[in-house]
Parts: sequence; structure tokens; C-alpha cells
Amino acid sequence: MKKPPLHTFTGNRPVGSLTRSDLDPDAFLFGYRDGTPPENAVSVTMPVRADQYDSMSGLLPLFEMNLPEGALRERLRLQFAKTIPEFDDLDLLQIVGTSQIGRLRYSLQDSIEENVPTQDLSEILTYEGGADLFAHLLERFATYSGISGMQPKVLIREMPVPEKITHQGATHIVKSFDPREYPELAANEFICTQGAAAAGIDTSRVRLSGNRQFLIVDRFDLLADGSYLGIEDFCVLDGRRSHGRYDGSYEGIARRMGDYVSPSALGRAKDQFALMVAYSCAVGNGDAHLKNFSVIYRHPEDEVDLAPAYDIVSTLPYNPRDTLALELSGSKEFPDRARLLKFVRQVTGRSSKAAQQLLDQAAAGIDVALAQAADYGRRHGEAGEFVQRITAVMTAGRDRLTT
Repeated sequence: MKKPPLHTFTGNRPVGSLTRSDLDPDAFLFGYRDGTPPENAVSVTMPVRADQYDSMSGLLPLFEMNLPEGALRERLRLQFAKTIPEFDDLDLLQIVGTSQIGRLRYSLQDSIEENVPTQDLSEILTYEGGADLFAHLLERFATYSGISGMQPKVLIREMPVPEKITHQGATHIVKSFDPREYPELAANEFICTQGAAAAGIDTSRVRLSGNRQFLIVDRFDLLADGSYLGIEDFCVLDGRRSHGRYDGSYEGIARRMGDYVSPSALGRAKDQFALMVAYSCAVGNGDAHLKNFSVIYRHPEDEVDLAPAYDIVSTLPYNPRDTLALELSGSKEFPDRARLLKFVRQVTGRSSKAAQQLLDQAAAGIDVALAQAADYGRRHGEAGEFVQRITAVMTAGRDRLTT
């Protein structure tokens, strides 16, 4: 039996439909509705046109961007495998389609209704019980969590919802982790994000739960009026499927920014990107791949800018032999100061002195992250091994920036 099309929305406006090809079971088609205005295009890479967009194998990168991965994907697969025959990526998009990162939504119906359950954030931040709280959150919010990434995470709606937000959509991301595989991962991201903000990098607000098991992240794509900004990661902008997230280079991202970031925003965006990469290298982040950089906009005809930094972690404490996620100056080895200076100058076009100042700015952020780690170690003695490892990694990273 042929499955029905999946209607695609920008905000609450229906703009087109996703369907499976009649000729190839692995191919999918997207077509715009007649009369769709340019500002309601689904992507900066997919302007409104009469012809359909088609994929050769699997969903187009844009529609695959927010598909759940890891524990979240497995939970949904097991939950729906029996009720949805020949379960595929389009079915998965249908399940989480009404609650996504960014402005796109999906539904089998002609209208969209976003009604995410509410959750008291203080319950997560202060939870000390013995039950698995994340298993409970996963049960409640899995079908409302159109978000990618291997780390366990869900989208939730804050209760009580702030008065300025009148919509029914998700307001926060809640992340958890497997302590046997990645001890203190939530604290790791919290510390690294605090340092990034101190370095002058745009980031979301993050909060660490009292039991150190959860990280609550404010959504930077959510506006005060309850609408969502468009977001597209560099897998999408590079025309790559998600499995290609580790292909390419940081120089390649900078070149792609020149294709899509608005001229009025490009100079600052390149400075921010160079600072992001320098800081990420210094904290020992081997997971800064194509999906962890994005552009953001109100609509594709409006100004397109580099999105704030997110998913900033130090991976070297868990894997001392880890490498960069992407190439930098033709290598995936963590760079020394000379390579970074060359990279910063190439990306930003700035002088040697200005590039040095940017690296000093990143180093100042590392100093703040080191202070955060030391304070964490004083308050949580049982995390001493993790603190020792991340301190050693970031100290070495700061030294690479400054000498």
C-alpha cells in the first residue's frame, strides 16, 4: 500500500509535501505548493520552484537533519516498528514532525498542531531520586523530539511557560549521558560552554542539574513571540547526508559561509567561526563536525547569520588519541599556535596581530573553563579523576594557543 505524503510547514504555513518515489523505494521527492512565496522556502539551498526536488538515496539532507539518532532513535524504532510497516526515515520524520529544531514542521494532516507536554525544569535541576528520570523523560517526550545527535537528549516544554511565550512548542533541550562510557559528560559540556561564552562566543544558556546527570539548554532558535528561527547545519549546506559529518574541513565551512551568510553579517560570522574553531581545538574537542555548525535566519530571504555555538565538549579526556573531527590545514591533528594563526588569518582576512588577539581571546576563555573545572572538583570530590583529565587537556590546549 502506498503511504500518504508528509505535508511540510514553515511555521504554521503548509508549503509542500514529501513523498516516496513510485520508481525507487529509496528515493524521496519534495514539491512546493503552488503560490508558495519565496520567503516560505524550506531552505536557503532549496528555493521555491515548480519542479520537484528529488533524492537518489534516502531523504534530502535538509529533511534528514533533525532525525533522531542513538538511544532516541532506537526508542522510537521499537515503539513504532510493529504499527508502521517497513519503517523508514520518512516514517521517523512523521513521528517527530510536529516538534523540531528550527522552523520546519511535518504532518500527515493539512494543518499543524504543536502541543508538547510541559515539564517543571526545577524537578530536573534538583532531582535526587533513585529512579531513572531520563527514562521517564524519554517516555514522555520522545515523539516530540526532532533533534539529532548520538548523546541521549529530548525536547521539552517548560512549565510554567513564561508569559512572553504563548505557543505550545518545546522551549528547552535536556541532555543526559551514560556515566560508564562518558563520566561527567554533562559537567564537561557545562564547563566548556561557560568558557566559550567568556571567550566572546555566542552560546545558549546552559544549566547543570544538582545530581550532575542532566544539562538543560535554552533553545536559541526560539523567539520571544513563540516563533522559531530557521536553522541549517553545514551537512545540509554542503549537500551531505548526516553520515558525512566527519568529511571536509574547517576551511571548507568558511568557504560555504561565503555562499550563504549574508554580506552584512559575513565579517562578524567569520570572526566568530575562527574563534569557535580555535577555542574548540584548545578544549580538546574532537567532535566539532559539520552538524555542529549552522546558519540561522528568520526566513531564507532575510539576513542569514552564523548560529551560536552548541555541543561544545572536550573529547580528549575520554579518548586521549582522538583527533579533530574535520581537517584543518590538511590535517586532523590538533593544531599548534602557528597552524591556528594561519587558519585564523585565512578565514578572517585579518592581520597577524589581529589573529593573535583572537587566539588570546580564546585562551582567556580557557582560563575561565579551567577555573570552572577547579571549582567543580572542589565541590564534587568524587569527580576528581575527570577534573584532573580535563584540566590537563585544557592546560595543554591553552599552551598551544599562547606559545
